[in-house]
Amino acid sequence: MEATDLPAEFAARILADTEIPDPRGLLDALASGSPCVAVRHNRLKGCAPAPGADRVSWCDCGEYLAERPNFTMDPRFHQGLYYVQDPSSMALSAVIASLGLDRPVNYLDACAAPGGKTTAAIDALPRGSFVLANEADPQRATVLCQNLMKWGYDNVGVTLGPAQKLGRLPRGSFDIIAADVPCSGEGMMRKDPKAIEQWTPGLVESCARLQFEIIEALWPLLRPGGRLIYSTCTFARAEDEDNVDRICAELGAERLALPEMEGVVNGHFYPHLVRGEGLYMALLAKPGDSPAAPLTRRAIEKAAKVLQWGGGPEQEPKGRTTIPTHALALSATFDPAAWPTVDVDCAGALAFLHRDAMTLPEGTPRGQVLLTYLGRPLGWVNNLGNRANNLLPKHLRILSAIDLKNS
Repeated sequence: MEATDLPAEFAARILADTEIPDPRGLLDALASGSPCVAVRHNRLKGCAPAPGADRVSWCDCGEYLAERPNFTMDPRFHQGLYYVQDPSSMALSAVIASLGLDRPVNYLDACAAPGGKTTAAIDALPRGSFVLANEADPQRATVLCQNLMKWGYDNVGVTLGPAQKLGRLPRGSFDIIAADVPCSGEGMMRKDPKAIEQWTPGLVESCARLQFEIIEALWPLLRPGGRLIYSTCTFARAEDEDNVDRICAELGAERLALPEMEGVVNGHFYPHLVRGEGLYMALLAKPGDSPAAPLTRRAIEKAAKVLQWGGGPEQEPKGRTTIPTHALALSATFDPAAWPTVDVDCAGALAFLHRDAMTLPEGTPRGQVLLTYLGRPLGWVNNLGNRANNLLPKHLRILSAIDLKNS
């Protein structure tokens, strides 16, 4: 794709923006069609990039990959050992780390799906923090639940509903609110052709209005002294700086400096200056100082539909009995010592993830057995002796044919 294939009005606006270093370079980067590939390793499960890895400078658990592998065929992906994420979005970890938090907090991710920034926040927050992740779209909310289950953090709730409706929660309930608000998607143009197809000046204007509407509804939920992390994946001033200025002028927010991050200019991650996609971030403070108000599940249920709470139940009904849940196996706090386990190779792990029947080694105890891969929990089977019934939830199975060559 050439830069001339980008929307003409968009390109003209970028070229006329004197705040962007080398605007022509930005347009060329967006037209290149060569996004970075990176993963963020799950600190909760003791994972980190290997020595010598090409690390993301602002996220110590982030790692650039030389090429995009077939993640579906990697059992570690299904175990929640890493999350595939744009490197720019990983900057949330650095922003939270810069706050110097020394105690658990209440954290709201108001526009959370598919879960990349939520899991990044979980890794950066003090242990014991409560995380509420909200999503307006039902299908995206389902993906959010799955990704949070794989990540394995137990002190989290997932809700479904428009972010504005969360304004019915108790005032001052949260120490930190993150709002990666719906935007025109300009920063995704080299990664997602739909971002080019959908772009219009009118989209920018409507997104800007919706973004402020969301923040205006959420602002009372932030305690005095709390922090708001505002972000978009667009370059438009109307959605970025202008909205932040309005939040300060009309809601009384105070703008704070972001931590120093290589290549970031005034909160903008420009893909010709950083190894990542387009992103804008701003850190704001609410004047005053008081502790967060108590927040209960009952209060949350009055404001939104609760889809998931905590790590979920440890057991679920299966016919006339109960079986351990898949969420239990993937919990970062799960101790498999009390269960019979069988470690499988990659082929066996993929067969399990394909939801095939399994055959276990002779001498394996009958009943519920935990399968592990590389020594880490993978999921449950019910060993009948001559075969083992696969207990992987149907909606989590790999649908495509198993490809061991690219795994």
